[in-house]
Amino acid sequence: MYKYKEAINILINNFSELRKVYEENIDDYEDLPYVFYESVFVKFILDKANYCDEDKLKTIFIFVEDMLANGDEETKNLIGVAIIESLYFEKDLKTKDILLKYFGKLTKKSFEDCFPK
Repeated sequence: MYKYKEAINILINNFSELRKVYEENIDDYEDLPYVFYESVFVKFILDKANYCDEDKLKTIFIFVEDMLANGDEETKNLIGVAIIESLYFEKDLKTKDILLKYFGKLTKKSFEDCFPK
């Protein structure tokens, strides 16, 4: 099970490209997973969508799905709020359409839960 207190390490261990950003800005991100996931990981996801990096997008959303399936409640909330809600509010519909293709079952459900009732 993924633990919330390990969320940043889990992310940078899975996506080594983000380690440098974290280490260079540790004062901004240490012990603040919501800030790091929303400001750094979401930007990373959007960049990969804009460059149509299919392999990386598959990897990203396998990771997101795994965190939703195997994270503790705080981790699931982190992914739902920092990642999925941020993508829900993405204004570029073309980018959103690209991303939707990679969503797994839990990611899709969390995304749909963002819709107003």
